[in-house]
Amino acid sequence: MRTITFVFSLLLLMQTAFSQTNKKEIDLTTAVMQQYRSLAPKTISGFHWLPNQQFVHTGENKDLLVRNMDGDTLHHLQLSAINEELSESNSDTLRGFRITEVYEGKIFLRGNMKFFSVNPDGSELQQVLTYPENAENITFNPSSSSVSYTVGPNVYYKSSNSPERQVTNHTAESEVSAGIAIHRSEFGIRNGLFWSEDGEMVGFYEMDESEVTDYPLADYTTIPGESRPLKYPMAGQTSHTARVGIYDASRDTTYYLQTTGPRDQYYTNFTFSPDGKKAYVAIVNRGQDKMQLNEYNSTTGAFVKTLFTEENEAYVEPERAPIFLKDGRFLWFSERDGFDHLYLYEKEGTLVRQITSGDFDVLDYHGQVEGSILVEVVQGLMSEALAMADLNSGKLKKITKDESSFSVSFDRESKLFLVREKSMTVANDVYLMNSKGKKVLNLVEAEDPLTEYQMGDIELPVIEATDGTKLQGRLIKPYDFDPDTSYPVIVYVYGGPHAQLIRNNRTAGAPLWMFHAANRGYVVFTVDGRGSGHRGLEFEQATFRNLGDVEMEDQLAGVDYLKTLAYVDSTQMAIHGWSFGGYMTTSMMLRQPGIFDVGVAGGPVTDWSLYEIMYTERYMDTPEENPEGFEKAKLNKYVENLEGDLLLIHGLDDDVVVPQHSFSLLESFVDAGVQVDFFVYPGHPHNVRGKDRIHLMTKVLDYIDLHLD
Repeated sequence: MRTITFVFSLLLLMQTAFSQTNKKEIDLTTAVMQQYRSLAPKTISGFHWLPNQQFVHTGENKDLLVRNMDGDTLHHLQLSAINEELSESNSDTLRGFRITEVYEGKIFLRGNMKFFSVNPDGSELQQVLTYPENAENITFNPSSSSVSYTVGPNVYYKSSNSPERQVTNHTAESEVSAGIAIHRSEFGIRNGLFWSEDGEMVGFYEMDESEVTDYPLADYTTIPGESRPLKYPMAGQTSHTARVGIYDASRDTTYYLQTTGPRDQYYTNFTFSPDGKKAYVAIVNRGQDKMQLNEYNSTTGAFVKTLFTEENEAYVEPERAPIFLKDGRFLWFSERDGFDHLYLYEKEGTLVRQITSGDFDVLDYHGQVEGSILVEVVQGLMSEALAMADLNSGKLKKITKDESSFSVSFDRESKLFLVREKSMTVANDVYLMNSKGKKVLNLVEAEDPLTEYQMGDIELPVIEATDGTKLQGRLIKPYDFDPDTSYPVIVYVYGGPHAQLIRNNRTAGAPLWMFHAANRGYVVFTVDGRGSGHRGLEFEQATFRNLGDVEMEDQLAGVDYLKTLAYVDSTQMAIHGWSFGGYMTTSMMLRQPGIFDVGVAGGPVTDWSLYEIMYTERYMDTPEENPEGFEKAKLNKYVENLEGDLLLIHGLDDDVVVPQHSFSLLESFVDAGVQVDFFVYPGHPHNVRGKDRIHLMTKVLDYIDLHLD
């Protein structure tokens, strides 16, 4: 019996070893270039709801599939059939298209600088309108069959029954731009054009940068190189001015909201009321400690009233416009009680009640079913859940069983939700779900392509900060991990506001290059420290006015954890990060010398007085208001502390963390006689993307290989 057991165990070990060696190597090119391509789990693209509990999405062969609740394909509209019909009408054929909207039973497609409409059965394919090749920020409204876009500094409008109209009239010399996101994404601003529901009005942001200092970037692709100055207000300097405009297509008239207050306040979260008669803007003062939600007459631009005001000693963060419900009341996201929750208001601005509450953030709102709303909430340190919140009682009922990560699309008519669910055990499940959490139809249960590759195990330790706060860690081992081997470490860091690196998905949020790095013989480690997102206001504001201090404490807590692991060689440690992570990498090398032997800092902030005004003044105040905080965080003063090897990398065209950050730090290294390494990526802005990213990650990992003994 013992002989049989021994033989079976030996066969099992041989089978396991064979399955490991039989798997594909996760080489760096594959890891970088295929993460969101061939190595991405199967999914559904272009999903939109149709009437009568039907839906449409894009098929694998660039075609349209119209399906019902039984999962049947009712209509299959092939790209070849679309092109055949277009050829008959002497229109250009399409290499592909994107489903942009569904409205009144028609499907609207975009391709070849054109919008088309087609019935779900493939009939009545029509070209709706075109837009110019140089158009940017293109937004389409199906209710009026209209498109709005920008060309250069101006906004344009065009409908299916009217020619192109120029909405604004700015010249390049005026240094005024309209129709673009005028403030940072931290303000909830990711676009600059906004439709009324009926498509008759377009709201737009506009900014005047005529008083903003020029920053000297250059184009080196010409002979000789040419100056390409960038408008870049640094902390404490004069900012741009802004205003909010509205174009009324029915009157062919452009006008502006009649706002008052200082010239350098911020205009955020613009939206129209459902009937289009009112416009709303959340106005934030330059100090970013006060917000007013203002109502305006959308047909004249006249100020109506301030609905309410929010203040915080550190900063306020309005990131979403009012969300209007069926009865005219609206929901408002606010962190006023310390966590991001939803509040219900009468349309006149009277607070009805706080809807959600508790020591967790609400991440998103996904729709209303009768007297309840579907919300996405934080669960634990790295997961999410979907829950129904009662509008009257605020009672929250979780309707998803497993903690995962979710994205959702709601259909008002069918009262169903399309849910995309991912977790460390679910590569990508796509299904239709009702408000009770019951799955009505499974659409995708994706296999994980990564199972064919040599992927190391992921561990998720919870680490304690110096103040007792629980921090989520992530540790990736080599695929052929040997507990009796002592492994060097690569710590990857970001550490800045809003970011959360460790998520409950198939890789716990880790990019695939980390698994390649682990297979080179490293343990790859990350911890989400205080200051990062989705943990409430106290967790995020712990870094206020002292960026870098608490964040370094939490990285050191991670290092202390690593030192407890018998298989970790804590004498051989490297650290790498980009942007805020570049700042953290350089900070750890200079302000905590001797911990890490190697650092690779990409696009690093090195002096917060050189960084742009909106972000810096939110988290640090101005240099005049907080000289001690700015001085302590300035890395130039620590260059003589460097122990080990440090590589700075910067995009020569970086318009976010301008190259002066690295250049000024390099000058300090030279003055101090301290050797350091530096590499520039010409033609690249704040990050290195495309095929050149292979070069970047090769340089990062080769540098670590070279300098860790």
